[in-house]
Amino acid sequence: MKSILECAKRLIAVSSLCAVGVVSVHAQNGVSVIDSLNIHHGGPGPSYGFYYASCWGYVAPDGHEYALIGCYSGTSIIDLDASPIREVAYVPGANSEWKELKTWGHYAYAVSENPTMGLQIIDLSNLPDSAHLVTSLFTIGPRNVSQSHTITVADGYLYLNGGSSNGTTIYSLSNPVSPTYLGQYQPEYVHDCYVRNDTLFAAAINNQNGGGVYIASVVNKATPQQIGHVTYTGSSTHNAWVSPDGRYLYSTDEIYSPANHSLKVFDISNLPSFTPLTPHTFNPATVIHNVHGRGNYVYVAHYKSGVFVGDVHTPAAVTTAGTFNTYRGGGVSSSYAGCWGVYPYFPSGRWIASDTQTGLYLLSFNGLQPRIRSPLLAPADGDTIAEAAVTSFQWRSAASQVEDPHYYQLHIWGSGVDTLIKTRDTSLSVTALPGYVLGQSYRWHVWIKDEYTAVSSQDTFQFVYGTSTVGIGPMPNTPATFVLKQNHPNPFNPSTTIEFTVPFSGRVTIEVFNILGQKVATLVDDIRHAGEHQVKFSSTQSGRPLPSGLYLYRMTAPGGFTDTKKMILLQ
Repeated sequence: MKSILECAKRLIAVSSLCAVGVVSVHAQNGVSVIDSLNIHHGGPGPSYGFYYASCWGYVAPDGHEYALIGCYSGTSIIDLDASPIREVAYVPGANSEWKELKTWGHYAYAVSENPTMGLQIIDLSNLPDSAHLVTSLFTIGPRNVSQSHTITVADGYLYLNGGSSNGTTIYSLSNPVSPTYLGQYQPEYVHDCYVRNDTLFAAAINNQNGGGVYIASVVNKATPQQIGHVTYTGSSTHNAWVSPDGRYLYSTDEIYSPANHSLKVFDISNLPSFTPLTPHTFNPATVIHNVHGRGNYVYVAHYKSGVFVGDVHTPAAVTTAGTFNTYRGGGVSSSYAGCWGVYPYFPSGRWIASDTQTGLYLLSFNGLQPRIRSPLLAPADGDTIAEAAVTSFQWRSAASQVEDPHYYQLHIWGSGVDTLIKTRDTSLSVTALPGYVLGQSYRWHVWIKDEYTAVSSQDTFQFVYGTSTVGIGPMPNTPATFVLKQNHPNPFNPSTTIEFTVPFSGRVTIEVFNILGQKVATLVDDIRHAGEHQVKFSSTQSGRPLPSGLYLYRMTAPGGFTDTKKMILLQ
């Protein structure tokens, strides 16, 4: 009950601030400040006069949200659900103006350029009461990990960049407090990297062998294989991010030249070939630093220009959707003062930015909506399911998959069973699992996950595996046939929703065609499970704006099912 009330209060607070403009003095073009905190721990640093460096987030399983910010002499952990926000823990570290942090499970990993700090592993499981340093590692197997410039964590693996090897070294976090060395990737000095689905995007800031972004398969962590190299004139690539569909690469260049103070965009759908698209320049007078994305927006730290949010619904024509300047001056001459980092992945729809002089900012953006902790629907709590029955597990959607990509993990556990099943849908049809015992009770809930966060559903339900017909699947609300529904709204501009029903698991395809019969988009092409589904279609979904007119959308499904309907786009 406590976590539900906290979430409710948090959402009310965020919506109230945005609605009535309580912080309008600090609101700029779609971005508003909810709160801020400036608690120095050491500093300023001798090189640039910095008190703070990067930031990251941690979301507890109950949805409680925390910010982590690298301070000159350690790591500050801030409770974002408190009002006002407050520091709840501080973990000392070596003095350094460079600190980077990431999280995995309930652990944080911190690195710096100071070789006396090593790789710090911090236990966050007792928050908000406390956090503590588990260990500081200086070697892992044959590797010196005493210092690193940046750190990346993805899918249970740790990547240290710009350390003693200059490239990227890779470690398993199967034991999160004792990483195991697996391999390295060293095309040249790697300043930072981004990893998704066993593909590594390495930012080569020094331009030793062409610079730019090296793209490598890390399916085999011991021997990464290069699959592409994105280069461009004058590159000094600081970091990179990739669109949810994997087609577009976004990069930043941390250099003085105004010609490269822009967000670069590349089409990488046909590697090793790539196509540069029109870069987006926010302020050529200040240095760009870090880019991170969520859905169809990118969140960019831009030093003395603060932050800007880029609308990438049309990647070839990025526009500025929101701005806020964290930098307050103060006589710091360095071009690298101001906003260092951003973290836009909190399920609440809030996000954070760190400023080298003024600390942490808790922000909202009108294009970033909160997720809900999906309520469970069926089987109902206490139901009995029949032996060998197919049971439809159902829950409510957490958010739009188009604007806020995420996935679910159905977790069923009890006597002889502990199973996780992944899906992007809001239902799963499950036959009797090996290990089920007649008469035994089993629990189930759903995890709502993305690249960086994992939050459980509001509820945990229980069912009994037996011979009663109560709760047997398919559930009464499971559709009897495939149905393609009329889109709404219709006519539409710029987007519309298409709903469809599926009576049993199978591959479903929904495609959009113009009146000449040319396909302009594929909306669905995957396995869908029994239940109600929906998908959004945008007039810019194909990467370029579509003209007004009549369009057809067609659904095909198992058993020879085909249905086509009309929709009208009015620009």
